Amino acid sequence: MTTPKYKHLKFEDRYVIQEFISMGYSFTAIGHRIGKDRRAISKEVYNHRFLKHGLNKFKQQCPRTSKPPYVCNGCKSKATCSRDKFFYDASIAHNEYVRTLRRERSHLRITKPQIAAINDVIAPLIVHKHHSINHVYIAHPEVLPMAKSTFYKYVDLGLFSIKNIDLPRKVRFKVNKEYDEDRKERKAIKDKGIRIGRFYRDFQDYLELNPTCSIVEMDTVIGTSGGKGGKCFLTLLFRSFNLMLIRVLPYKRSEYVTQAFMEIKETLGDDEFKRLFEVILTDNGTEFSDPESIEISTKTGDRLSRVFYCNPNSSWQKGCIEKNHEYIRYVLPESANLLASHINSVPRMSLNNQSPYEAALGFIGKHNLDLLGIEKIPNDDINLTIRLLKR
Repeated sequence: MTTPKYKHLKFEDRYVIQEFISMGYSFTAIGHRIGKDRRAISKEVYNHRFLKHGLNKFKQQCPRTSKPPYVCNGCKSKATCSRDKFFYDASIAHNEYVRTLRRERSHLRITKPQIAAINDVIAPLIVHKHHSINHVYIAHPEVLPMAKSTFYKYVDLGLFSIKNIDLPRKVRFKVNKEYDEDRKERKAIKDKGIRIGRFYRDFQDYLELNPTCSIVEMDTVIGTSGGKGGKCFLTLLFRSFNLMLIRVLPYKRSEYVTQAFMEIKETLGDDEFKRLFEVILTDNGTEFSDPESIEISTKTGDRLSRVFYCNPNSSWQKGCIEKNHEYIRYVLPESANLLASHINSVPRMSLNNQSPYEAALGFIGKHNLDLLGIEKIPNDDINLTIRLLKR
C-alpha cells in the first residue's frame, strides 16, 4: 500500500527506500514504488543520511556522495573503502522524523491578539449559545486562522476561556420502561400484519424504483425523565437537507402522532404533503403503531405517503435524525418551532456548510416553511441553550 500524495512518509516507506537504494534503484523508481515524487525521495535521503568515518587518516569523503543517491548503501566497494561514507537507515531516519515532528508541534503558532480575539468573539458563542466548532468556523473564519484540530489542541492546553466541557457532546437520553397504558400498542407494533409491506427491505426496494423520492425520518424524544405521562417531541427530518420539524406531543402515544400529522396535512394541503412526505422512515416504537393514519388523506381517503420501519435495534438506518437529536439536548421541550428554527439554521459540513434551512429552501419552498413555523436565524443569533426559551 502506497502513501498518498502530500502525506508524510511512514516507516514502511522508509524501509522500502533503504532496500531499493541498496539494490541500486533510482529515486524515480523508488518514488513510483511508494507513490511519491522523486524529489521527495531525494530530500528524504539527503536530510536523514548519517556519516560513518572510514580508516583514512585524511578524512577524505567519497565524491559519489555529493550527487544522487548521496549515500553508499548500494556501493559494491563500501566494505573495502577507507573513505568517510554516508548511509541511509530507515530506523534512524524515522526516529529523527518523529523527534522533529514533536518539536515542531510543541511550539504555539498563535499570537496573544489572536487569543484575545477568540476569547472575545468565539468563546461567548460556544459557551453561552452552544455553537458547534464547525458553526463558528463558518461564521468567523477571519478569527480562526488555524485548523480545527489545532483549535481543539489549544483548548486542551487552556489557552482560551473555552473548556472541553463547553464543547458539544453526543446526545444521551435515558428512557425507562413504557407506562402501562402503552402495553397494548407495544403488542400491536410487534404484530407482523401492521408491518407487512413496510419492512426496511421494502423501503430499500421502493428506493430502487424511486431514487429521487423525498425521505423523511421520524422519531420521538422524551421530554421528561422516563416519559411517564410527560410531554415529548415528535421529530421529522428531511434526509436530503437535514431540516427538522418538531411537534410537541402531550404523551408518547400513537393517537397524538396521528393528531400531529392531521394538523400538518391541514396546514400544507394534501398535494404538498404528498410531495414532501412521500416516504417516512421510522423505528418500531409504540407511538408509530398506526401507520395508515399517517399515510391516508382524511379528506379523500387516498394514499398520500408510505411509512416504513427500520429493522429492530437498527437506529443507524435512520442515522440522520439520530445525529440531529444532539442539538435538542441543550434546550427543554418548549417552543418547538423556535427551537427547530435555531437548529435548522446551524451550518452543516454534510451540506457543504449550508444550513438545513438554506439547503431545503428550494425544495420545500419558503411559503411552506413559513406555514410550518420555520424561519432563518442569523449565524451569531443562534442559541442552543435553555436561555433561548426564557426570552
